[in-house]
Amino acid sequence: MKTFIYFANHYLLITDQNQDLSNYPFGLILTEPEKINAFTADPRPLFSNFNGNIALFTDKPEECLENLIQSVDTIVAAGGIVENENGEVLTIFRKGYWDMPKGKVEKGEKIIHAAKREVEEETGVKVAAVTDAAIITYHSYSMKRKDCLKETFWYRMNANSNQKLIPQTEEDITQIKWMNKDEFLEKKELFYPLIAAILDDYFHA
Repeated sequence: MKTFIYFANHYLLITDQNQDLSNYPFGLILTEPEKINAFTADPRPLFSNFNGNIALFTDKPEECLENLIQSVDTIVAAGGIVENENGEVLTIFRKGYWDMPKGKVEKGEKIIHAAKREVEEETGVKVAAVTDAAIITYHSYSMKRKDCLKETFWYRMNANSNQKLIPQTEEDITQIKWMNKDEFLEKKELFYPLIAAILDDYFHA
């Protein structure tokens, strides 16, 4: 198991796999169970501008992730990796960064339905098909003095590119673009790190 939790411009890696540490620029590495338990019970570095990546190497990664999730306020969101007939992906520009459409799951709403709704609300694009399986990502942030962890379910979707793109301006979206691999690589530094990681995997699959 290998799970990444993004914070600011860095990430926390939780894994039970042996790693070549020379390939990862970690600012903090935790391997002792006592220190890992203390971190997951109070993950302050994720909310205090810690300058560096963090690694937790444990033989119980699922339990470690669950403990961390329970220690903070968790928000469930859903979004789409939307592909058109040309192999391009639907992207949005919001608050100075390129992103993909997503949003909070409403009470009582099925996650997969929320993903489709958010894509259509934020971009005006009508989705033709949605896959059942989702990629789950995490990122942490502080809001109104609360430490929050956003758990986002990303579904692969298909949509026709011959549609009018309508940015949801009340959500601070100013541009929408169907982006191919070359365009993504050119603009990669302007994507949120978590989104860049998803699209790296998508375009290199």
